[in-house]
Amino acid sequence: MRRAAAFALFCLAVSHGPPAFAQGADPAPSGTDTAIQEPATVPSPIDTSQDKPFIRLFPHLFTDLKRYPSVDTAVTLGIGGALSLASHPMDDHITNHASAGGTDQMFAAGGVVGGGYTQVGGAVATYVIGRIVHSPRISHVGADLIRAQALNGLITHGMKLAVRRGRPGEAPGHFPATYSFPSAHASATWTSATVLWRHFGWKAGVPAALVATFASGARIQQKQHFLSDVTFGAALGVAAGRTITVGHRGRALVAAPLVTPGGGGVIFTLVER
Repeated sequence: MRRAAAFALFCLAVSHGPPAFAQGADPAPSGTDTAIQEPATVPSPIDTSQDKPFIRLFPHLFTDLKRYPSVDTAVTLGIGGALSLASHPMDDHITNHASAGGTDQMFAAGGVVGGGYTQVGGAVATYVIGRIVHSPRISHVGADLIRAQALNGLITHGMKLAVRRGRPGEAPGHFPATYSFPSAHASATWTSATVLWRHFGWKAGVPAALVATFASGARIQQKQHFLSDVTFGAALGVAAGRTITVGHRGRALVAAPLVTPGGGGVIFTLVER
């Protein structure tokens, strides 16, 4: 009996012991279930990467490459490829006819306008200006131009290395440091023209397309490219610009090179989207 009474008193003391057993923990407010209380959450830091220039311009290059194969790309390159093949037999004749009076210095400007320094530099400048003046629209255009030029350059120069076509007037079998097919000047300028058209419509797209046409034709007059080179180069540029601006609403530019006896041109079609 004594052992049973002592054991009962011990249990009573533990269950109703003095506050010393609970030191170090604040008593919970009355009516609060401590079992479901959660610690206060600390706000996550704000992602400011969008506010830092050049942070997110190139991470999506692989995504752009995956989006490049599409029905629209196939149609654009199919038209450009067909016209390039059709003009191929006339390449020498058209080049000789265009440069019969010698290379014109006025058309030399086309090489500068369509050059990589001008096209890529202009894209970077557009993005930087947009950041400086805090214009999301301008910086968006600049970012699209940079991404489009990166995608176009990768594809164009990859094809150059694969095809290895010599430039006009070069002896067969002589492969220079830079190759003729496709024209990088044509593809770069048509890339910019397509991006600008899809962002701003015909008011910016038409002047940009005229600049691209001049730069493309100038390469033939300067005996740097054949008509088939600039024809397919233009198609590559349109395809790259369209890939980067997929989802932009408004009016779209559809450009198709035109081959005529003794010359060539480009057909523009304005399509409502």
